[in-house]
Amino acid sequence: MKPAAKRGSRWLERYMPFVARSPEMQVEWLLQALQRRVLASHEITPYVRLLLENEAPEVVGRVRVALGELPSWAVERLVEAADIYDTPKLFALLPGCSAEQMVLALGKEVPPYERNPRLVRDRLFYAVYSRDPELFALAVEMLAGGPAAPADFAEAHARFQELLEDEKLLSALYPKARTKGDIDLKDLEALSIL
Repeated sequence: MKPAAKRGSRWLERYMPFVARSPEMQVEWLLQALQRRVLASHEITPYVRLLLENEAPEVVGRVRVALGELPSWAVERLVEAADIYDTPKLFALLPGCSAEQMVLALGKEVPPYERNPRLVRDRLFYAVYSRDPELFALAVEMLAGGPAAPADFAEAHARFQELLEDEKLLSALYPKARTKGDIDLKDLEALSIL
């Protein structure tokens, strides 16, 4: 009779092959799935979530390195496949970003069941903006008014600009309280209610 651990790992490899792999192999598996086009974008979404789920520093570092080795077309497909909740995590791990990747991220729709759609969109905007403010402005220009823009994009962008101004004001008022970039969007949202 085979040891239980060996049987368990074989079962995992057979029925859940993505989970049984190392982070590097998960990224490689995603690349192969993208190249062969065996999965549609919405079918890749759960795999992107599984890839980003582990937040241990050593795993995050390994995923960052593996994502850095992907060709730009594959990164664009991953950004397209990630849902609006996972996109900020994905952008934090990408070694570099392009305006096209930012356009794909900013064009994501908030699900209709979301209770706080403004906060979800603010987090997305902040994650993309923090990568490169100049590229963010270019991506907004490319997306604004186009067919890929969400219905509430202009309003959400104007609100985000106000949040950035509030952040600058708070940083000027309390320079020692927090370092730049540490101001939480929840704090800014509470300030905007006042």
